[in-house]
Amino acid sequence: MTDEPTTTDAPMPEMIEKATFLRLAADFENYKRSMEQQLASAVQFAAQPVVLAMVAVMDHYDQAILHATDAVRSQTDWYRGLEHAGREFHETMKKFGVDRIASVGKAFDPALMEAVQMKPPDAPEHSGTVESELQAGYTLHGRVIRPARVVVYQ
Repeated sequence: MTDEPTTTDAPMPEMIEKATFLRLAADFENYKRSMEQQLASAVQFAAQPVVLAMVAVMDHYDQAILHATDAVRSQTDWYRGLEHAGREFHETMKKFGVDRIASVGKAFDPALMEAVQMKPPDAPEHSGTVESELQAGYTLHGRVIRPARVVVYQ
């Protein structure tokens, strides 16, 4: 027999406490980062209901411009003023992170578009592309807030 103390592989209590503390500190940092991201997202998308209401008004404006009679279009300065107001509205919305989804002539993308009608293609290479747009779609800071409603070539 020897008087040497035996060593065990069991961790010492202070090592256990340190490991527990480090794990809790890492968990707290992860929680804090997650909460900051959620708050930033909530702030970024807080305006979504207002943006959707403004987009609906812009839809009516776009339809009015699209269906303007020749008599209205002949009033050149007045009509140009209306077109300028529409462009300015779209540019202002873009400054706040609202973008119109380009769809006509593009390949149909179900993440950005909603097919409301199918149409036989006039050429085979048009199959799966968007023929026309019935209602514009929009994104807010890259997230789709309203898909484009489109007619797609089958």
